[in-house]
Amino acid sequence: MTLLVNIFRVLFACVWTGVVGGPLVVFIYISWTYGVLRARFGRRDVLDRILEANAYFTGWVAQRLWASVLLPVAGIRLRTREVIPIDWETAHVICANHASIFDILALVRAVPPPFRFVAKRELLKWPIIGWALRPAGQIVVDRRDHASAMRTMTEAAQRQFRGQVIFFVEGTRTRNGRLQTFKKGAFHFAIDRQLKVLPTAVCGSYAVLAKVPWWRLRPGRDIEIVFCAPIEPLPRPRDDTTARVVETLLTRTREQLAATLAGAEQPPTSV
Repeated sequence: MTLLVNIFRVLFACVWTGVVGGPLVVFIYISWTYGVLRARFGRRDVLDRILEANAYFTGWVAQRLWASVLLPVAGIRLRTREVIPIDWETAHVICANHASIFDILALVRAVPPPFRFVAKRELLKWPIIGWALRPAGQIVVDRRDHASAMRTMTEAAQRQFRGQVIFFVEGTRTRNGRLQTFKKGAFHFAIDRQLKVLPTAVCGSYAVLAKVPWWRLRPGRDIEIVFCAPIEPLPRPRDDTTARVVETLLTRTREQLAATLAGAEQPPTSV
């Protein structure tokens, strides 16, 4: 019976994503195409304004009409907590752990728009979600090409936009529920843009649906998003100290995430 219910949940998620995302993709693609054409004739500012508007609109739709429906359908209760009050009018680099595909839904529901995810290039092939990434102003990086990924992050750091930038700092989902090695792109980005880092612990998602086996959904559980205390941006370093400053920011972020996850109820690591 549980298997049949989970199959229904998956089918409903696919259909609902198409219902909500289909018209959205058409709308943002039209405006994005216009912006790209204007940028080619020297009006990059028009494209930036369109991407800003598309990011806000896409985030609003995803939060109010997509994640708010799919989480309850999956039987997931979402709770959020701020260790100290967060000023959401200020841009942050959100550094989150990544244990489940439900992390995306939870963050979409919890973070006020506009926000931008840093997404891997492979997601562009996903129907609806992947098609919306670029016209919605999300930041797409090629993990297989380090130089290209760094170039993309440098270009993104030079763009002017509002809202939050969301990194899964481990780069991919954990297979055992434990924190993995952190990638450094988020911290380079924060230093380049002089933005606060907001360590964000996603607690409980591994118990809901782990990476392996990907099909074993466990409904009736809670996911808690804990926004830790923001870390003030460190001064832009000289070239010979960049690595040390990045490492300092990474270590402080990891310490906050590890402590928060350790304080939460830990999911079982057996499957």
